Amino acid sequence: MSSQSWHLISKDGLRFYVLNPTQDIEILFTTRRFRDEGLDHNLDLKEQLAPFELGASLVTMNQTHSDRVIRVDRPGEIEADGCFTSEFRLALSLRVADCVPIFIWDKDSGVVGLAHAGWRGTLAKIALRFAEKVEKETGIPSYRLYYSLGPSIGKCCYEVSEDVLNEFRETWPEANRFFSRKKEGFYLDLRAANCFLLSSVGAVEGASLDICTHCNSKRFYSHRREHGKGRNWGIIVRR
Repeated sequence: MSSQSWHLISKDGLRFYVLNPTQDIEILFTTRRFRDEGLDHNLDLKEQLAPFELGASLVTMNQTHSDRVIRVDRPGEIEADGCFTSEFRLALSLRVADCVPIFIWDKDSGVVGLAHAGWRGTLAKIALRFAEKVEKETGIPSYRLYYSLGPSIGKCCYEVSEDVLNEFRETWPEANRFFSRKKEGFYLDLRAANCFLLSSVGAVEGASLDICTHCNSKRFYSHRREHGKGRNWGIIVRR
């Protein structure tokens, strides 16, 4: 039976948030371990996935804050910020440390995918590019897609420059609704912006894990807080 909410599990000494939106789709999100001293992330992803026996089927993305989305059918590394597949047991992954991880699936066809959305990817509307690419290559309309957001920096902590605000204003008529003004400066709600993009084409939000990576230092890495040290991994797989 599928679980419609995230839950925290411990497996072989590692902790993961898990969501099972359908009987055969699993979404994982890693947590940090303070005893790990790696400069890039707390553990190699294959080591983290060992308890789930997914290392040999791993797809990783060399992420560049682009709007590039690729369909994949085999393990390996790709140059993209979004990918999707209809293959069984192909574990798609991304790395984030404040950016929004977006997990997307279609209940009927079993297509699964994910996208990495920082402010640049959000500005480039990678969520829309994802929906367009899926429809073009599979025929699945965007209103059949479901999505879930993993932990990311919240509107409480994501201060940006006025230049970022102006870039959004030049591209998005709705930009002002995603920014708030405090005495310290401007704050961007990345989560709301990506939900707006996906809902605008009919995609439906499933259970999202609305936790701020910057606020929760004991559980997640944050680029803003730690100046680039550490990454959280997100994985989606069709079993």
